[in-house]
Amino acid sequence: MTTRYLVAVDGSEHGSKALDLAINMAKSAEAELTVLHVVPFEPMPDGLQQFAEMEGIPAAEMNARFHYGKALGDRITQEAAERAHMAGLSHTNTEVVEGHPASEIVAVAKALGADMIFMGSRGLSDVGGLLMGSVSHKVMHMSDCTCVAVK
Repeated sequence: MTTRYLVAVDGSEHGSKALDLAINMAKSAEAELTVLHVVPFEPMPDGLQQFAEMEGIPAAEMNARFHYGKALGDRITQEAAERAHMAGLSHTNTEVVEGHPASEIVAVAKALGADMIFMGSRGLSDVGGLLMGSVSHKVMHMSDCTCVAVK
């Protein structure tokens, strides 16, 4: 049976440290590593959607924020996969999804059958974490597998 690890990365320093730990542990356990980036879902305000429709602005232009976030996520996950490969890890996958970070991390972990989730304890949106609760804290409460938050 294959051991599977999931590491959530966001480009932050703590995310990078979580990646390093996940790579080292995956190497020693001969585990498969999936690198995940979640593009945070932020619904477009109704007024902005109505304005875009009245002005004839194509939906694709209004959704550029997601496409930018997806491109950034692709770059972050590819760089992480390259680090894993350079460190000698042969089984690395990448995934970029959109949604609420904690929910998506848990959903991807469940879909993969992950044995362990690694993530930074502080991401790029520390203010949001302070006000709404941290992603790592939510993942630890929602997940059925072992979770490691790296500081």
